[in-house]
Amino acid sequence: MHLVPTPFRHQASPALRDRFLIALDQRDEAAIRATVRDLLGCGNSLPTMTCILLGLPAGSTYGDAAETITKAQRDCPDAA
Repeated sequence: MHLVPTPFRHQASPALRDRFLIALDQRDEAAIRATVRDLLGCGNSLPTMTCILLGLPAGSTYGDAAETITKAQRDCPDAA
C-alpha cells in the first residue's frame, strides 16, 4: 500500500482567527494583509458566512481564505 502525503495544516489561535474576521468586517486592508500571512496553511474551518463573503465553498478553511486573498493581492496590489 502506498500512502499519498497530505499537506500539513496547522491550527491558528482563536485570537488570530478573530483578528482576521474583524479585519474583514471593518475592511481594514492593513490588518487583513498582516493576518493572512499567519493564516496560510491553517486548517481551522472558516464560518460559512465568511466563505460566502469571499466566494469560497462552504467548509473552506482560514488557510483557503488566506491563499485566496494572497493571490488577489498579487494579481491586483490594491485589493485585499
